[in-house]
Amino acid sequence: MPDLIIRHPDGRQTTVTLSRQPVRIGRGLECDIDLGATDAEVSRRHADIWLNDEGQVVVADLKSKNGTRIDGQGAFWDDTRVAYRSIQIGEHQIDIAGAPTRTGSTIAGPVEFGPDRPPNAGQLTVFPSSRGFQLSQERLSLLMKLSERISGASLDRRELLEQGLDTCFDTFGFERGLIVVKAPRGETEPPVTRNVQPEQISRTLINRALVDGQRTIVNDVETDLRGNISESLVRFPICSALCVPLVHRDEILGVIYGDRVTDTAARPYQAEDVDFLAAVAQQIGLGLANRRLFETHLRMQQLERELQRARDIQRQLLPAEPLQAGRVTIAGYNEPSEAVSGDYFDYFTLPDDRIGFVIADVVGHGLPAALLSTNLQAAANVALSGIDSLSHVVARINRLICRNTLPHAFITAILGMVDTRSGDITFVSAGHPGPLLVGQEFSEAIDCHGALPLGIDDEEEFDVLTLHPESHVKAIVFYTDGLIEAANGDGELLGLPEIKNTLATLREPTNKEIIRVLRGRVRKHLGRLDNEDDLTLLTMQLA
Repeated sequence: MPDLIIRHPDGRQTTVTLSRQPVRIGRGLECDIDLGATDAEVSRRHADIWLNDEGQVVVADLKSKNGTRIDGQGAFWDDTRVAYRSIQIGEHQIDIAGAPTRTGSTIAGPVEFGPDRPPNAGQLTVFPSSRGFQLSQERLSLLMKLSERISGASLDRRELLEQGLDTCFDTFGFERGLIVVKAPRGETEPPVTRNVQPEQISRTLINRALVDGQRTIVNDVETDLRGNISESLVRFPICSALCVPLVHRDEILGVIYGDRVTDTAARPYQAEDVDFLAAVAQQIGLGLANRRLFETHLRMQQLERELQRARDIQRQLLPAEPLQAGRVTIAGYNEPSEAVSGDYFDYFTLPDDRIGFVIADVVGHGLPAALLSTNLQAAANVALSGIDSLSHVVARINRLICRNTLPHAFITAILGMVDTRSGDITFVSAGHPGPLLVGQEFSEAIDCHGALPLGIDDEEEFDVLTLHPESHVKAIVFYTDGLIEAANGDGELLGLPEIKNTLATLREPTNKEIIRVLRGRVRKHLGRLDNEDDLTLLTMQLA
């Protein structure tokens, strides 16, 4: 069965085996393959892919916003086509392994090649892509020198191609030539050329190299080229020509073509010539692949810098230090599983000797969750500072989130206020775990049975809960599920009972000590693994 090899922009790779059952690709959780929310060019329901009765890979675009591309061709919308080598959806390159090859393929893109004139019998020699290189010791030595010359070129993409074409002219005596390279999305870029006036070159030669990976020798054959080099058409008699693919590993990156039009006395090209040109092309292909890796590395570095800036901003939005008022001291801790966190906590003073507080957990983690948590933080801070009842405040925030987020996005949260004189706590739980009451060698979990998370139902009603801590309660701990759902190498979750046992060992349950022992317990359970979810704690110490 053919496989889809999905190459993600961040360097990850996913393999999916196809069948006659359609596989849906998009950026929604309802898709079989979710390409993630960060690629804005991918539609929520982008395409279906399956095998037909002949075992061909069928791609159906589902009226996507930016279209779907196959085999280096232009984008199509709301149509069904057969793919043989690759599928491009947004920034995601999807290679097809094990699919039937096609015949009669034509190149697509801005460089268009004209029709052939019939070659003379016996003048055209074609070698399949599977044929190995047969080189003399002298040419192997020359190839090493040429490789050093090409690898010494600037990392600038076009300069690399110019250097490669210079090498081909020097080595093979070309009088005219060009290198055509595929762009990342499959189109062909404007070619690098030498001595090319408005003229014609065979489409078949280019396609044999670009589509099928074949190496071709032409001797004394008149061929045509029509492309974006010029609009006028002038024919030249060709004494001899070579055409080979630019290849890196199993990927065809482009084509090298060169010919001689005036040197009729020159020796016709032989099999060893086309093998040698293919070996040179392989070195140029390696240079192109290295350039692509270098560009990816630069993009990743830029992304890391941007994520670090986002993390710094997010840290600045969290309270910088504990807040003490009356008999209450409140503190918090946030540990993201990625560069930025989908969890957050906040606390701030309110009129009438009260402190407002929030702890929240956005579904998922990373940048999309962080953006949503930041919006909630701003809304909660403003809303809790008003005079409305707590249930009305949370209902209003819930309606705001329902209107402005995708259907699969939601937030579990606790929003509340604590009276700094009595220590009484009023709060609303929106699908969030209840708090823990902690005393000297004592801990107890409060079961909230709260409402639905924020962002699911815009008509959800939220009940207000009240805690009147007794004298033996020294602290209250709110947390996100990154605490109890931390999983070790065997997949075992840390669990609430173990957290309660850990807290029950404390003789002095201060904010600082609670955060310290809980972080240590999670780290011990994880071992060398990283926590797969964000971890946030909000603690209230009662004097």
